[in-house]
Amino acid sequence: MTIRWMPTLLTIALLLVGSGYGQTAQAAPLASSPASTQHLLLSDDLLDRMMAVARERRAIEQAHPASDEEDDSDDGDDTGVPTIASMASRMDADPTTRALLARHGFTGQSYLLAMSTLAHAGAQARMAGTKWASKTPGAATVDPRNISFYNQHAAKISALNALNDPDYSPEEEARITRKLRNIDPEDMDDCVLLVPSVASLTPHAMPGSTEASPSSRIELANATAKLAEHFHSEQLKKDFTLMADEIRRHAHAKRMDSTPLTNALGRVNDWAADRCTGDEK
Repeated sequence: MTIRWMPTLLTIALLLVGSGYGQTAQAAPLASSPASTQHLLLSDDLLDRMMAVARERRAIEQAHPASDEEDDSDDGDDTGVPTIASMASRMDADPTTRALLARHGFTGQSYLLAMSTLAHAGAQARMAGTKWASKTPGAATVDPRNISFYNQHAAKISALNALNDPDYSPEEEARITRKLRNIDPEDMDDCVLLVPSVASLTPHAMPGSTEASPSSRIELANATAKLAEHFHSEQLKKDFTLMADEIRRHAHAKRMDSTPLTNALGRVNDWAADRCTGDEK
């Protein structure tokens, strides 16, 4: 017996952020829309019922641990990018999960509405006083009473997180929050684009480090030039354009040997170290 499609609060928070900022996430469904969350007030009764769901779910899973075969079969029909709406549908379609939620007064939709409301309130509580607060999806519609409730019940909500996720750590959540508070949200899109692109460019930036065919170099140059168009930072735009030009210029060389490319990548790494780590200054 397994409890399927029961996301953690962190999962909900990531989906909410993805629906607001991400390019691959699907449109935010009803359960996470501002129109829904602004009309739901968090309460002791609601939080107690969410805790009861989490406790019963944990007890069932401990009594009936899922096998690898069950885990694989659960994932077999999980196609596309998950959304809160798709998770709610799956929860309602699974008899065990549907019965568990019903015992505590929830449907898949109403349970995820409660979770998403809690996630919205938590985001505002943690990001208060930073640019993140106003940038968070749905920020303008979060009821101040829900933020106050979250702050007053932080310990209990932390216990809820621990019940839903055995790997949850309040210390790690606090550390991540401190880092996020120190990252300007206007830089975040650039950071997300920059990190994987630096990994692919680094082998080409050291003199004589990479031997590649001209066609693969041209392909890398074109991708790098295209990426440059999507950065907000003018410095990153210039440095990625320069790197694209240098890779294209050396496309037919046996090995890359470009001081401008190496210097540009160094500036990009410096930019990332200053703006993307969230280190306290």
